[in-house]
Amino acid sequence: MKMLLKNLVGRDSLVLLVIVAVVMAVLGRAYYVQIHEHDFLNSEGNKRQIRMMKIPAPRGEIFDRNGDLLALSTAVLDIWADPKILSQHLDKLPILAKALNISLEDLKLKLKAYQHKRFMYLKRQALPDLGAKLSRLDIPGVYIEDRFKRYYPSGSVTAHVVGYTNIDDQGIDGIEFTYNDWLQGVPGQEQVIKDRAGHIVKFVKDVKAAKAGHPIVLSIDKDIQYFTFRALKKAMIIHQAQSASAVVLDAKTGEVLAMVSLLAYNPNDRSQLKGRALRNRVITDVIEPGSTVKPFVIAKALDLGLIDEKTQIQTAPGYFKVEDRVISDTRNHGLLTPAGIIKHSSNIGVSKIALKMTPEQEWSLYHQLGFGQDSGLFLPGEVPGHLKTYQAWGKVDQTSASYGYGFNITLLQLAHAYLLFANHGEILPLSLLKKSDEHPEEAKQVVSPQVADKVLRMMEAVTEKGGTAPKAAIEGYRVAGKTGTVHKTKVGGYEKNEYRSLFAGIAPVSNPRFVMAVVVNQPSRGIYYGGLVAAPIFKEVMQEALRLRHVPFDAMTKQQEIQARQQALAAEKMTPAQSEMDSVEKTDQRETEE
Repeated sequence: MKMLLKNLVGRDSLVLLVIVAVVMAVLGRAYYVQIHEHDFLNSEGNKRQIRMMKIPAPRGEIFDRNGDLLALSTAVLDIWADPKILSQHLDKLPILAKALNISLEDLKLKLKAYQHKRFMYLKRQALPDLGAKLSRLDIPGVYIEDRFKRYYPSGSVTAHVVGYTNIDDQGIDGIEFTYNDWLQGVPGQEQVIKDRAGHIVKFVKDVKAAKAGHPIVLSIDKDIQYFTFRALKKAMIIHQAQSASAVVLDAKTGEVLAMVSLLAYNPNDRSQLKGRALRNRVITDVIEPGSTVKPFVIAKALDLGLIDEKTQIQTAPGYFKVEDRVISDTRNHGLLTPAGIIKHSSNIGVSKIALKMTPEQEWSLYHQLGFGQDSGLFLPGEVPGHLKTYQAWGKVDQTSASYGYGFNITLLQLAHAYLLFANHGEILPLSLLKKSDEHPEEAKQVVSPQVADKVLRMMEAVTEKGGTAPKAAIEGYRVAGKTGTVHKTKVGGYEKNEYRSLFAGIAPVSNPRFVMAVVVNQPSRGIYYGGLVAAPIFKEVMQEALRLRHVPFDAMTKQQEIQARQQALAAEKMTPAQSEMDSVEKTDQRETEE
């Protein structure tokens, strides 16, 4: 009995000793972990819970010259999933598919394709409402990330100028591409605590604030851009044209006020960001300018003293042979002055004037106008055109170039060249950014002011009765311009019945404010002359631009002409005594007013 009791006491002591030892070991370990390894374990825990999150930054806004928004950033969401986690909750897939508005089968196929990866997008640039809905569903492995998406209020009207961004908000075309580094914001960083499912449960602190991109103010006038777009679209429908383009410049500054190309696209619809409609034809398509360059040749010849305003050029009998090439006019115009050559668009007349120059002189003129060179706007896709060197010119090349064949340019280059007549012989640099009056840019003198002004007045006859473009005339304003109708080129020559219709013009003549160039590609309803197809577009746009800028009349309106004729008829019916008395009264009144 004593022996048994002794054994029990010994066993209890042993058990107690073991328990005490275990407790002491646990306490010792706890002490070691809590005190000695506190910093290390805290750090390791934070690594598994605290995450560094990127704060997206919006791109800078794009404004037109009057402060109207052309592009801005709106908040959206990217929804993505961890396929490894999501595949463990297949029962949630029907709910997720319904929320995302996609088929369950498509979602399963996508999950299978990404089964060995830890990341896949479920939806890009989703609206915030969808993010809120998914947050309530709390589906494991599905995550939401803030993003920004570009929105373009003017849609297709300004698409080719402004451009667009890709799904990751990087500039791809237009101003968005050219000034991407300036427009792009700098993302920030913040610390957050996430749970095991990857959901944010607590905000810790901002590490670096997001910085929005810089805004840009363009030279574009949204209203003039709209009227240009509308006029081109209407002309394309009327003439069943393949495409059409136009550009409007501020004659005083060289700023681009409108640049429109049709076919067009809506940059807000990503499904439209492909195909021919993306081309900004004003800068990407080259054209032979045709008769629109004749005023430049005449201006150069006048400037060199090779001809004067009264010089008469014989264009009879309506054709003229140069080497093996026959040059012809629409009819026999006989003797023509330089003004008559421009008014009637005589190929023979301008060819004979061109032959008075050396090839180098004519080539130098076109080179000074910027043909075959970059415009300086740095828009993606711009081509310089082609103007072969004068050393390779023969007489046929020289005469062909005088009426706009044998070389090619862009519509922007043509409009730019017409600044010469709007600025007394000077060419101003172009700009797509709104210019400051404080920093005027240097202009390049190409011909003398006197010559440029003379040729401008000659071009005024083009839009008057008997000229090639009376449909460009605007009531109350003096308008100058030049038409062009050119055959489209093909391999080895020209298409027989396919044309480009052109018009370049300036308004008002007394104090030029606007320069505009228009081209309609392949009108197909039997009417193709520049004066009938392109000139009416100029008129429609220009009369709106003149109204918007409150440009005063510089010619009599029809009502004023009627009143003047009525006064003249009334004066003729007066007796000599009445007429003399009326004259004296008007003189006395004028002296009193002065």
